[in-house]
Amino acid sequence: MTNSSEENELYMVKQAQSLRKSDPCAAKAWIITAKTLYPAAFNVQYEAYLLERDGKNYEEAAKCFSVIATNFPNQNSELWQEINSLTNALRNENENTPEQDFYVKMYKHLTPEVQHNIFMHTINHSGDNLEQCIYIYLLMFNKFPKSAVTQAPRLLEMLAEGMKTDPDLYQRILVEEVLPMIQNKPPELSPALACRLYTSSLEYYLRQIMDESDTADAWKNIFKVLMICGQMMGWEPFLPFSKHVNQNVYWEKLVDILSGSPAGSSQVLFYATTLFIYSLHGYIRNCKLRIEDADVSHVLVEGFMEWTPDGDGSEVPSMEPPKFSLTTPLSPELSKAFLHAAQCWQLLNTDQFQRDFSQLMLALPLAPWISRFLFDLAIYFGHRDEANKLMSDMTPQSSLVQSLQILSLNLMQGSMTLQGFQCILKILSELPATQGQLLDNMALKSHRHMVFLPLTRSALVQYCVGAIISRLSRKVYEPGCPDRLICDLLVLQQLNLLNDVLLTQQIFNVIKQRKSFNLRTLSTYIIAIDVIEELSFIWNSQQEDNFELTSSPPTSGSSGAPTAVTPGASGAQTRRIGTRGADKGARDEFKAITRQQIGRCNENVITLLANFISQEHLMLAQHIFGITQPVETIVIK
Repeated sequence: MTNSSEENELYMVKQAQSLRKSDPCAAKAWIITAKTLYPAAFNVQYEAYLLERDGKNYEEAAKCFSVIATNFPNQNSELWQEINSLTNALRNENENTPEQDFYVKMYKHLTPEVQHNIFMHTINHSGDNLEQCIYIYLLMFNKFPKSAVTQAPRLLEMLAEGMKTDPDLYQRILVEEVLPMIQNKPPELSPALACRLYTSSLEYYLRQIMDESDTADAWKNIFKVLMICGQMMGWEPFLPFSKHVNQNVYWEKLVDILSGSPAGSSQVLFYATTLFIYSLHGYIRNCKLRIEDADVSHVLVEGFMEWTPDGDGSEVPSMEPPKFSLTTPLSPELSKAFLHAAQCWQLLNTDQFQRDFSQLMLALPLAPWISRFLFDLAIYFGHRDEANKLMSDMTPQSSLVQSLQILSLNLMQGSMTLQGFQCILKILSELPATQGQLLDNMALKSHRHMVFLPLTRSALVQYCVGAIISRLSRKVYEPGCPDRLICDLLVLQQLNLLNDVLLTQQIFNVIKQRKSFNLRTLSTYIIAIDVIEELSFIWNSQQEDNFELTSSPPTSGSSGAPTAVTPGASGAQTRRIGTRGADKGARDEFKAITRQQIGRCNENVITLLANFISQEHLMLAQHIFGITQPVETIVIK
């Protein structure tokens, strides 16, 4: 074009520009003339577009825009400004200003070819603006779903690249916007990229799971993403998620896939990892239960094995894994989730998967769950030294939980030590407000077992009482067992009368066999009607055998609080009530004591026994360990 032609072209464009707002018709006449004379001039075509744009003529503006976009795709900043305005309007289609609304309407009048070319040109000229490029891809996939088949791999690569600098943003885009678009026909990807995208998706949903109470939707999405990534790599499909499906079904499917897969298969690695985390989450989530308007945690502890006098004393630890006691309604669900997590953990820590699995665990926000699980796993398998090491590395939930776990580890070695007894005193000094219920099946015969113990007053005191009874019970069968020990054990047995009938019978048999018995705790700590009735029966039935019962006297006006009489205090008075020549006064005095204690039968036995152990801990320690100094002053090395 000659200088004269350029000058004429610019003159006509300027004339049109000067008249565009004041006299659109005259401006249009200038542009029509210019287009006739200079059809290949960008300035003329662009001014024609601006004239139609300002006049809100969507269809004519679309025609002019198509000419520019087709004939001048790589020129002029003005064109790219308009394309950016168009794509921004399309991105915010439901929240547009009137100006942006024009672009949306004009876009509808563009031919599909021009529409697609606009997206591709924008992507190719986005430079380092990764976020903008990704959103243009998403726009294009929305408008041209078939383009995802060829363009999705590049988009997914860009997302993986973006996660290095802003993982939160690009993980959200991946799981909320991109994967739903490609789920019906996922593209083929390299195994490394597909696994990376799945790991990122898993991390995103795990953060949601940790922040929300209702997590079923998150797990449904995790399993859906697993299926999508599996399709990208041609894997055999896993099972879809359903919270109603028994976890055994998932495990059996995993075993079936494992049997037909090569060693170290990525497919098995990711399926097993997903199943492990699902089971682990179920375990951690169910460790808390709503009791009496409070969230109560459950702690895995060693259960008690009942000692029987006919045992040969040479118990050999069983190689079988321990059972789980059904102590609460929650126990079955907790034990199933724990065992499934343990199965997956053992599979994933075999030589073929361990390295890759360890790397996966480091990439996911699971550290608190894993440390809790590994500690419980060590307890379950009886690996006491490993559990002690893990405990030293863990952040304790609370001093109460830490004392309980130390006590459990102490019991695991077979017999409670002084360290365990000190833990009992700490636990009783930190009892929670939630009362809770007494538990069933805390002690079982013949095999080791585990208990999920709720952190309630009742369960904690019951566990502490059980630990002391397990250490003292066999002494009742020894010749010359002191009255004081039998008496203290009888107080503790008030929680356990029906669960350990043999021990209760032995205590009463020993009392019957003696000519006199010092029942020093009767008027202070014995309130169970069954115990009182049995003692009354013994006293009444021994009339002919000159039986003598020694007891603290009843306290007048006492409500039965344990502090009314201080057992073992130097100033405490005792009274012998014998059947030898028993007169009416002696009988009446014994009846008064029993009536007083029966009147206390509705007292809280949990509080009573907690006070008993705390107040009588020195005597209990003497029974168990033969020590006489205060327990708190003894340092365990």
